[in-house]
Amino acid sequence: MGRAPQALRSSQSGPGRPRERHVDDDILTATRELLAEVGFERLTMTDVAARAGVGRPTVYRRYPSKEALVAASVEALRRDEPAPDTGTLCGDLRAELLPRAPAFGHPLVLQFLAMLLVSNAERSEFAEVYWRDAVAQRREAFGEILVRAQARGELAVDADVDLLTDVVAGTVIYQILRPVGARTESLEGRLERLIALLCSMLGRLERD
Repeated sequence: MGRAPQALRSSQSGPGRPRERHVDDDILTATRELLAEVGFERLTMTDVAARAGVGRPTVYRRYPSKEALVAASVEALRRDEPAPDTGTLCGDLRAELLPRAPAFGHPLVLQFLAMLLVSNAERSEFAEVYWRDAVAQRREAFGEILVRAQARGELAVDADVDLLTDVVAGTVIYQILRPVGARTESLEGRLERLIALLCSMLGRLERD
């Protein structure tokens, strides 16, 4: 949600000659393809380089580890745009969440969530780094939407912005993890209902 994490963007640039965007795209696309084909454990930087048609040093100059490479490949599925400002909280929520539903529902996102769960138990450093460099900054960007709503008087100034962010993020993650056979609607449909619920609650609070 919100802007792409600065840390992940900065990790993909460095000194020397200007970066070739198509090389970055080829590397990240190759990573996603191989992640889908062989999974995280069997994915290697050598195989990514071969699939992308570049040398291993080219990959390592951009991504110092397999974890950083996989994280960047998943983050690349997201739009790199500022949090929208439509003038209303409900409009901002729709503009922020609904266009992102296809990326949230990408099969690789489910794999990446599973990888994070395992990493949190077995590779706690990676989970902590990803939270610090990616998740925390996306949460901050999404929080901008809620803070603007507070400034407009749409949301109480003492509203728990952090908890509201958890409610939205939790809905997305829960729907992604839900088995396909147990889903009663699309992720877009679930987000539409969540936004409608939040806006309805907001309206009742305003009338009270």
